[in-house]
Amino acid sequence: MTDNHDGEGLVERRGKLYRPITEGKATILVPHDATAQKGASAEQKVFYNPIQQYNRDLSTLAIKAYGEWMLEQRRSKNLAKQGRGGKKRKRGEDDAAPVLQPDQEPKQDKLQEQSDTPTVPNQTFKILDALSASGLRALRYGHELPFNTSITANDLSESAVDSIKLNVEFNNLQHAINVTNEDALGLMYRAIADDLAKKDRNGNAGKSHKFDVVDLDPYGTAAPFFDAAIQSVRDDGGLLCVTCTDSAVWAGHSYCEKAFALYGGVPVKGMHSHEAALRLILNAIASSGAKYGLAIEPLLSLSIDFYTKVFVKVTRSPQAVKFNGAKTMLVYSCDRGCHSWQTQPLLRSKPAPNKNGIGYFYKHGMALGPTEDRFCHHCGFKMHVAGPMYAGHIHNQEFVQRLLDEIPKASPDVYKTLPRLEGMLRTAQEEFIPGPKPEDGVDSKEAQLASVDHCPFFVIPGKVSSAISCTTPTDDMFRGALIHLGYQVGRSHCRAGAIKTDAPWSTIWWIMTEWVRQKSPIKASKYKPSMAAWKILHDAGLVGQGNGADETNQGDGKDVKMVGGGGQSAETEPELASVNKPDENPGPAPCPAPDENDAHGAGKPEAAESELRKTLVFDAALAQLGRHGEGELLICCLNEDPEQQSQTGRLVLLCADSVSGDVLQDCRLGSVPPHLRNTGNNKVDVLVSTGSGLGLALAFWESVLRPLWTLAVESLGGAQMPNTVVTQDKQSVLRLAQSLHSHSRDDEKRTVVLLSGDGGVADLLNGHEPSAGSQPPLISLLPFGTGNALFHSLHKPLSKESCPSPLVMGLRTLFLGVPADLPIFRASFSAGSRVVSYEPTTDGVGNGAGLTRQQDSVVSLYGAIVASYGFHASIVHESDTPEFRAHGNKRFAMVARELLGESHAYRASLSIRRSSSPSSLVPVDGETHGYVLVTLVSNLERTFAISPASKPLDSKLRLVRFGPIGGARTMEVMMAAYDGGKHVGMKWDDGQAVSYEEVDEVCVHIQEDLARWRMFCVDGTIVEVPQGGSMTVSKALGGLFSVLVDPQLQQSK
Repeated sequence: MTDNHDGEGLVERRGKLYRPITEGKATILVPHDATAQKGASAEQKVFYNPIQQYNRDLSTLAIKAYGEWMLEQRRSKNLAKQGRGGKKRKRGEDDAAPVLQPDQEPKQDKLQEQSDTPTVPNQTFKILDALSASGLRALRYGHELPFNTSITANDLSESAVDSIKLNVEFNNLQHAINVTNEDALGLMYRAIADDLAKKDRNGNAGKSHKFDVVDLDPYGTAAPFFDAAIQSVRDDGGLLCVTCTDSAVWAGHSYCEKAFALYGGVPVKGMHSHEAALRLILNAIASSGAKYGLAIEPLLSLSIDFYTKVFVKVTRSPQAVKFNGAKTMLVYSCDRGCHSWQTQPLLRSKPAPNKNGIGYFYKHGMALGPTEDRFCHHCGFKMHVAGPMYAGHIHNQEFVQRLLDEIPKASPDVYKTLPRLEGMLRTAQEEFIPGPKPEDGVDSKEAQLASVDHCPFFVIPGKVSSAISCTTPTDDMFRGALIHLGYQVGRSHCRAGAIKTDAPWSTIWWIMTEWVRQKSPIKASKYKPSMAAWKILHDAGLVGQGNGADETNQGDGKDVKMVGGGGQSAETEPELASVNKPDENPGPAPCPAPDENDAHGAGKPEAAESELRKTLVFDAALAQLGRHGEGELLICCLNEDPEQQSQTGRLVLLCADSVSGDVLQDCRLGSVPPHLRNTGNNKVDVLVSTGSGLGLALAFWESVLRPLWTLAVESLGGAQMPNTVVTQDKQSVLRLAQSLHSHSRDDEKRTVVLLSGDGGVADLLNGHEPSAGSQPPLISLLPFGTGNALFHSLHKPLSKESCPSPLVMGLRTLFLGVPADLPIFRASFSAGSRVVSYEPTTDGVGNGAGLTRQQDSVVSLYGAIVASYGFHASIVHESDTPEFRAHGNKRFAMVARELLGESHAYRASLSIRRSSSPSSLVPVDGETHGYVLVTLVSNLERTFAISPASKPLDSKLRLVRFGPIGGARTMEVMMAAYDGGKHVGMKWDDGQAVSYEEVDEVCVHIQEDLARWRMFCVDGTIVEVPQGGSMTVSKALGGLFSVLVDPQLQQSK
């Protein structure tokens, strides 16, 4: 069948238009009018989700590495088996070898030579994509796996199955992919039943219907499919790939009952909740298989963005299943106090000498418990129970290394997320911290089965610092202290800044209190006995010693008693321990021996550590010790979920020895760039606009940008952290703008990082008055407004289908960008004009009293984006009024509908000065207008291309205008602008058209009586002119501000 392609890249199949989307080596066809909106109709539910490309890249690479590994092992077994059989036959044939007659053809010799060479059948690798949706994952398996593959792509939705069949046909993969329309559970249980019906003479079930790989990727939890999946996958090393996206259940504490119902365990509340979630899911899979004698081995377990992904090897081994109890644990968490935790295994597997005394066997028995009191012996707060969960290692080091070996062979054009894949895998590899070695004589295979993860979770220096309210030591300093005391350290892929260690919590708290002594003095008087920090600091002799102001306000007449040296009130603080006798809470217990209950921390000889403690000094040498042995590169990633518009993403740090691909090579940062060095002659300010857009700027600064900036400063040196301005109102920006010149020297440089919208740029432009000889301040933009016109226009040449998100582009420009002169225009207004705004006010007692209209006289304004009259200016003005502000982001659509319904004809005279006639303004025909907009940028929003000919920094004013064409046509023009700027040149039969041209100056004289229609807009600022008033817009001389742009932009100029 041939495909018909139109000029826009659409494909016609079966009488319908489709949009082809390529990922890896596969291409899927998406209906041209399909959307991903909530409540989409049945015809619209199959769509492409680009955020999951990392998931699909990882699955494809993992199955490729695993398939080659398993086929290699099976091939070796077959060769060995055939080799042994061949030798036996050969000896038998030698006893009675036939004698060749002289005239006989030597055919038997050739046959004998062939029989002596073992042959290996060409095995087919069977994969089940149980919940296939669009079928993209199955298509990629069919194209990219290098071995003979048979794939079953199944989905319950008939329309999804139709889409899969269409895509299989389009990709010519009918020979490799079988499409089924069944319930996934029914499909897997039917395969199990078919095998049970074909038992051999020994009563063993058949295996012809089992799959080499079962891939589960549902919307939500995969728990209902565990039982069927683990039985339908091969039991001699089959692979389960499981994705769970119900993060609110397994990583939160608000749905504990649902987590227990689905996964058979209670989640953890705390910093390590995501790793605990992985262990909950693995334990659920292990429990599902154990009843059938099926043991699991986690090969790779990752917490990624908003989902988990685990790869599990399944083997039938009743002997291995016996170790499940010892590899299952409960966790006691001090989640409301100091955030410490303690593990409790459910069983104990211990090597014991056999009868003849020359070997060992593992003896399984009940575990000693509990490992922790009801109350934390570090801070005295309540301990809560989580689990049961998996206690073994969650990664297989050999498998992770095989995946890393595949990275250099993989094509960046096929696997678009290779840098992140490599970073995540290297970080996962670093999570392995060896435990105690088994005794000599213990069988290595059994020792491997009994192995548990002695460091199941991680700590975060920032979290433990917040528990005692002190400044945070750097990661290198914290790691260096642990290494100095003789402990092992690693990282975790789950959280940025996470540190894995075999040190017990008593050592961790000693390090933190020693940090307070040496580097972070505290004010003892602020700590009260009801605080979690009190007991930790009291035991260290830092508070509550009766020697000063720290005793103030402790005696309040209540019965406050000490627990292990700390104090608490049992009456007023329900989360604290009740009063115990001193011997009931003896403080930190010694770490158990490796063959006892495996609690966190393998323990160190007390005398050895006590001597090392005497020599611990927090200095540069200690930080260098913490850096030793790390990967050469630290990759900073921003994990974003596009479906969660109310979140700013999560910063993730990954280690790597090297990176592949030109993109990351160009993003390497070797030092803090000069424009971000907050030093004597270079001042750096970060302006965080709390009222812009969705109000996410402050959260982004605190959770992403400030930690990233701190990392750069501490790792690369040569600078201090910037000054931070968190806006309270519009005056906050104006005060910053005025400070740019009021205290500046001629040789001083200023950088302002704006976490705001376009309004922040406009306020800086009009609040700044440069002094003679001073250098123009430098602006860097991070898009947190509603439209972010300037940001998207400056980054438009970089915006492609596979480009990173706007925030990632903004961060790259911030750290790697180069300065360029910011083009601006000047808008002058007639006498009597006023700036109109609506500011919040308070009543006499400080309560909010609503929004009040304010008017300030204005003569002129600078702008870098647009100056408008008509429909655009009216939308901006009326959406800012108290009437519509109450509706939040919905107000823009509400105002637009109202204005389109009115279709007002704006009465004004328009004059233009073009480059061809630079000496005079030329009147434009027509006394009424619908839309008049002058702009220096291409886009008013990311996809709204109002001036498609505009290039970044080209300093050209362009005018877009059309007459009173009515609401329906105006909407057509707007939609065409969203479609790549196709509104340019639109015409109608009555002579109306959209005009678009380059201009040097535009003058608009308003002839309206009502004030509502006498509004101009300059970069979001509304100016009301009197009757007969006017606005004149012309290009202004540069040099007022510079702006950071991507280096490619400057090179192209």
